[in-house]
Amino acid sequence: MDFIQHPSYSEQMHDIGLILSKLTMENMNKLLERFELQCISFERLQTSGRINLIFNLKAQSKTSSYVEFILKISNPHYYWKEYRIKNEVYTMQYLLEHTTIPLPKIFDYSIDFKTSILSCEYILMEKIHGNTLESVIEKMSDQTLIKTAIEMTDYIKQLRQIKLPQTNKIGSFCSKEMFLGGSIEDGPTLGPFINLKEYIIQHLQWAIQRIQTDKQLFQIGEYLILSLQKIIDCAQIDSNLSNPEIKFHITHTDLNSSNILVDENTGKILAILDWEKSAMTFNNDDIEFLSHWFEDNQRDKQFQSLIQQEQNYLDLLNDTCNMYKIQSYLDVMYPAMYATFYSCTWFEYEQIVIEHIKQFLQETEDAIIAFNKDILDENK
Repeated sequence: MDFIQHPSYSEQMHDIGLILSKLTMENMNKLLERFELQCISFERLQTSGRINLIFNLKAQSKTSSYVEFILKISNPHYYWKEYRIKNEVYTMQYLLEHTTIPLPKIFDYSIDFKTSILSCEYILMEKIHGNTLESVIEKMSDQTLIKTAIEMTDYIKQLRQIKLPQTNKIGSFCSKEMFLGGSIEDGPTLGPFINLKEYIIQHLQWAIQRIQTDKQLFQIGEYLILSLQKIIDCAQIDSNLSNPEIKFHITHTDLNSSNILVDENTGKILAILDWEKSAMTFNNDDIEFLSHWFEDNQRDKQFQSLIQQEQNYLDLLNDTCNMYKIQSYLDVMYPAMYATFYSCTWFEYEQIVIEHIKQFLQETEDAIIAFNKDILDENK
């Protein structure tokens, strides 16, 4: 199996620095030229991080009218080259045509830094004026938030009702026809996957081979190889993982409060953002959207008791995938995958990289112990 040669932290920062150096007023005007607009200013937003660089562009037309855009620059990491932009653009374009989910309009994008006006992958999209739910949730009353939650419930139902022409698989969207590619997540480029069994087995096989072929990983993670292989063997014969009742739905996967723009007075959702990791998948992340909204446990419990009185929300909960007999595999798979994937890119010092790896290896070991108790002992 081929592995991506991940850049070091310094290489990653160097690549980002090169991108930033190309974001000049001259190039911004080239970007806006075909819209007959002139760039007045552009600034990097505080919400911008290392994964994506986000800018606010202000432009002016010949008639002196003003317009604002959001420019999203994709991180140049080798792993998601092309994929994140493709996935986000194609998903948003499809949903704009087939749902009533509020999304920013896309004006331009590039998936090839070699031909890109800005020498990087980017999306130029409409700026939706509003506040993130994260920034105003403490000011909003429960009654107003109920309206937001019910509206979100409707949008999630719309996602889950979409029937795509291709076969039922796990994966992300790599073409305008919404064909599946590999899953765009913090893991290896694999897939699409025919079923949950294949998804789990291939990720665990990838983790094992990473440990076997990476000197640093082998030194501290060799002891897990045999246990991971036993879980693969168990998965091969576990009928629960190929259960036809496990359905795959279009899923945003990250409906946290920072990705939702709202009117804080009415609770109306103005836009749902950040579709780059959307996928056809089995998980319940979208249905469990409320778990990402509150930092105050007391208010979380209070709001849960209120929302559960709403029938629309209860109907959505009834569509939850039964994770019994599945979760134990996932609890092993995810930390094993994270322990073996591209740590060096995001941490400046080797010691921090090692600590990161050890943390996830420990989580993997703990999950294996729980798996042996819950699954293997039960099958004896």
